[in-house]
Amino acid sequence: MGMLLAVMFTGTAGYMLLEGWTASDALWMVVITLTTIGYGEVQPLSGLGRVFTVFLIMTGLSVGTYAMTQLTRILFEQNFMEMVRQRRRRQMTAQLERHYIVIGYGRLGQVVVKELRDAGYKVCVLERDPAAVEDAERIPGLAVVQGEGADDACLRQARIGEAAGVAVTAAPVADAIFVTLSARQMNPQIPILTRVDSESSAVKARRAGATAVVSPYTMGGWRIAHGLVRPHATSFLDLATLAVHDDLQMDEIEVTADCRWCSGTIAELDISRQQKVLIVAIRRAQGEMEVTPNADSRLQAGDVLIVLGKPERVRIFRASMLARGRK
Repeated sequence: MGMLLAVMFTGTAGYMLLEGWTASDALWMVVITLTTIGYGEVQPLSGLGRVFTVFLIMTGLSVGTYAMTQLTRILFEQNFMEMVRQRRRRQMTAQLERHYIVIGYGRLGQVVVKELRDAGYKVCVLERDPAAVEDAERIPGLAVVQGEGADDACLRQARIGEAAGVAVTAAPVADAIFVTLSARQMNPQIPILTRVDSESSAVKARRAGATAVVSPYTMGGWRIAHGLVRPHATSFLDLATLAVHDDLQMDEIEVTADCRWCSGTIAELDISRQQKVLIVAIRRAQGEMEVTPNADSRLQAGDVLIVLGKPERVRIFRASMLARGRK
């Protein structure tokens, strides 16, 4: 269509320059020439004008035929709506930052997507099955990329370079490991959690670049066993960790070098009273985990605090941790 409009503009300008016609006469001459209606010349043409008309006819018919062929193909081959959907997908993914990519929208992937969105995070789904893609696109605000999880072009469209993490839930496990390898090559620093079904596949997934692995069978068995013998403790963990609950939230917050809480002890900062959150553990920058830290525990840059509290208090505490300057 752009080419056709360019031909019409060029033809109109040519008649105005060569013949001195008005814009309306020139445009009318172009229209009746390109459509082969044959009303005759608007005004007598000079020799140069006739030569120009010959080239206009040849160019216009070629471009017009091509444009109509492409339009017919789009409409009758039912590609038009697919093109619209692809354009919408590209628009939704174009501005994504600090989002999470979920590769595979099966039963496990759907749970991951729901939990992340319930927690307020931006999510992009990468799925190859058209039926699963159609299901995902029914969710308002969910960015979707259709294609192979191991395809570099699809990973770029999902903006893996700007993502905060990747969940590989695709099946079978061999595909999940291959996807993990591709994602790790595209972004060497990003956290990747990969679905596995055995210890041997877990080893392979880690070798492929998985930051951590998750076995739905192991986690499901653990949940059932602890639900039987420790039902109240298990219910408490569900309450603290699942985004669907709004009474209690467990979260992790990193202590940075310019954080106002850095280098202070828990007692000096009086976090429990002022922030109304409980620090249940500290993962030190060196890697060790300090559970139920005492009041003398000093916070250092690189530490990660595991905190527990009401969701709004946790959000306030996180904001205060990001504030620069000393207390």
